[in-house]
Amino acid sequence: MLKVFTYRARLLLLGLGGIGVSLGWAQVAVKDAPPATAGDQSAIAIGPGDLLDITVFDVPELVLKVRVDVSGCVSLAFIGDLKLAGMTVGDAQRLIARELVARQLVKDPQVSIFIEEFATQGITVYGEVNTPGIYPLMGPHHLYDVISAAGGLTLKSGRTVTVLHAGQRDHPEVVDLATESAGKNPLEHANVPVYPGDTIIVSKAGMVYVLGEVNKPGAFLMEDNTSISVLKATAMAGGTTKLASLKGSMILRKSLAGTSQTRIPLDKIYHGKASDLQLHAEDIVFIPLSNIKNYGAMGLQGAIQAAVYSVYAVELH
Repeated sequence: MLKVFTYRARLLLLGLGGIGVSLGWAQVAVKDAPPATAGDQSAIAIGPGDLLDITVFDVPELVLKVRVDVSGCVSLAFIGDLKLAGMTVGDAQRLIARELVARQLVKDPQVSIFIEEFATQGITVYGEVNTPGIYPLMGPHHLYDVISAAGGLTLKSGRTVTVLHAGQRDHPEVVDLATESAGKNPLEHANVPVYPGDTIIVSKAGMVYVLGEVNKPGAFLMEDNTSISVLKATAMAGGTTKLASLKGSMILRKSLAGTSQTRIPLDKIYHGKASDLQLHAEDIVFIPLSNIKNYGAMGLQGAIQAAVYSVYAVELH
């Protein structure tokens, strides 16, 4: 837990040509590219300006580095111009292999493409970071690098980060910042590779609010997204004041239909005569004054609405 805290504190502080040689039939076993993972490039989209390292096994004339031009094309010996921009690395490899076979130049070619330099694609970061946006980071990076470039985590950030890899939007990679794996440091385990075209979404930690007649009203973090009971939340708020109406306490919960009000017998919960209730993220525990006249012309409902607005208006902002 200390390691995870140290990591979070660190990120919060970081502000931040033609060839005239005839080819015979090369007997090379062809293998389809394996499914893409976060550590390979097969699902990454190629863009104009990218520098590609292309290798066709056993064909020296097709071992070269070539930059994608502004129209998205590359010029290859024996093939000519091919438009690769917009294709994934895996699809581009298969296209070149098909072209070589169609021209009866190479039989069962094994094609490898590696993007050595990224030119046009940025990494999108949003959610609970201080400076969301698109960052034109060149080449492969790791998750912590990109979060740092986006100004670090906010105080409301959760423990999970979702990485949408380009070409794999239907298979998001969810990274738990606090989970150890196979004896590894959780920080190292979470620092996954990311590439231009990827999207990073930092989750928001659950918060509950305790307002009204408590000694320290405010927002309280649901650490590690665990639940918080009414008693625990009230204790975190320093307990109730002498003027609190325990019988009139309530949970205010936001939904699509509006904000609901649920009475809670806080006096009975205190004495073990009623079950403690579990709060949801964004719930408000409102503990009113025992004497409703003290609210003046505003009244109790006005005080409730003011409490709701003070929380949810800030959330909307």
